[in-house]
Amino acid sequence: MKISEKLKKQSRVFSFEFYPPKKEEDIPFLKKAVEELKTLSPDFVSITQSPTALSGLNFASLSSTLALSGVLKHEFSLEVMAHLTCVTLKNREMLDEAVKLLKIFGLENVLALRGDSAAVEFEKPIFSRACELARELKSRGAFDIAAACYPEKHPEAVSLEADIDNLKRKMDCGASFAITQLFLDNASYFSFREKCLARGVTIPIIPGIMPVTGLSQLTNFAERIKVKIPARLLAALEKLSPADAEGGPETKAAIRDFGIAYAAGQCRELLKNGAPGIHFYTLNRSKATSAVLNLVKKEIKGTANSI
Repeated sequence: MKISEKLKKQSRVFSFEFYPPKKEEDIPFLKKAVEELKTLSPDFVSITQSPTALSGLNFASLSSTLALSGVLKHEFSLEVMAHLTCVTLKNREMLDEAVKLLKIFGLENVLALRGDSAAVEFEKPIFSRACELARELKSRGAFDIAAACYPEKHPEAVSLEADIDNLKRKMDCGASFAITQLFLDNASYFSFREKCLARGVTIPIIPGIMPVTGLSQLTNFAERIKVKIPARLLAALEKLSPADAEGGPETKAAIRDFGIAYAAGQCRELLKNGAPGIHFYTLNRSKATSAVLNLVKKEIKGTANSI
């Protein structure tokens, strides 16, 4: 089922994002996380197409990622949104094969992304912008197209306004909804949503949330994707974290519990103020995400949503 149809029928949707295993020994962790999170009846799940997980960004890697999406759809009976990046599509033949695989695996939901521009080395891809890929996919079949967006702007964008204009181009080229990069301060989402409406972006914008389970994890992510850490969150984690080490089991549990409570608070406020759902970045782990969603479920018990 197309995700845009679910967004029209339901007051909210919940989804989980996984990434392809980098090594064979990582596969059991992914399958375990998928099995455990499936019990929460997500409206859809997605599989990233991270350059770090793709050997040379060749088509064998691309097809393996799409095949993994097919496995989640058919083996686990999940609605899957496949990721497709411009940087992996070096020529029309690769594009044709990618579209063919999407149809073979029954993947009708696609997140169209530019991908990491640093991964483009020798061969220029056929598309340089996600909006171009979205338009092409829309013309090639009955795909439901999603777009990525950035409440604190994409690191390479000249301004937030320019980034929102880019999101509108994606919408105009066929994207029917958007999913945000993770953020840690809900104010950034609410402000972003208002600015999007003011600039003509009318598609649903699903907020992306990641439960924090460690201070180093948080600071590394924040630096890599250029998101701000609220002072109150950083102060709380620093207070819980030992200065010289990761700490023992009690410390780790305290940090995890705080991160779960913080993420659940984010979700409650977002849903209360009209967010169309929550997209959880799971890091291929299930416990923290399950705990957050179970807390949120108590607040929305009795709604029309299946969760």
